Amino acid sequence: MPHDSTDLRDLNPASKEYLEAVFELEEEGQRVLQARIGERLGLAPATVSEGVKRLVNEGYVTVEGARDISLTESGRAVAGTLVRRHRLAERMLVDILGIQWHLCHEQAEDWEKVMTSEVEEAILAKLEGEPTCPHGNPIPGAESSIRWADLKPVAQMEAGERGRLTRLLEDVELNHDVLKYLEDHKLIPGCDISVSEVAPDGTRTLVVDGDRVALGRQLADNLWILPA
Repeated sequence: MPHDSTDLRDLNPASKEYLEAVFELEEEGQRVLQARIGERLGLAPATVSEGVKRLVNEGYVTVEGARDISLTESGRAVAGTLVRRHRLAERMLVDILGIQWHLCHEQAEDWEKVMTSEVEEAILAKLEGEPTCPHGNPIPGAESSIRWADLKPVAQMEAGERGRLTRLLEDVELNHDVLKYLEDHKLIPGCDISVSEVAPDGTRTLVVDGDRVALGRQLADNLWILPA
């Protein structure tokens, strides 16, 4: 069930960003450390350290062992709602308002702040296909038939392998220029791709709708496919 929007309205804006980052890193199966949060949000270590301390004091996260960060029950409820509203806002912008695919992530940041549980339900009712954001990330709380555990990054594909692009990780969503490049080359969730060549440095040459597209290792590691 959606979290009470009244509580979210009083939450520190920076805390919202941290909670979303922790939720997304956990969702992607990554170890959640302050350094990784800093990389994702583009923040200095000292800034992240203060932000995490605030979340601990507010009861949203715990820090264990070698600085591993975990969401508490209340932290997960809030973070899940924040992520859900952001991804629903993206779908509304793209599917209903016709905003370009590569622009929706940035604009959704404003829409998610004013979304209510009633609006969430209304958008969900209008969605067609899998309940994901336009970039293929699952909408928390909605059931999907996608076999998420079967996905693997393009960076692990070998020459001759084929698959369907299914998910772009959040690191990709944060880069407008990368999203524009992917959209221009038809590399959006649902497209079928094959690897024609793997260079010594890890660069992969993909065939997408008959066209060849080169992806460096870092970008290829953030695009996940369902093997054919």
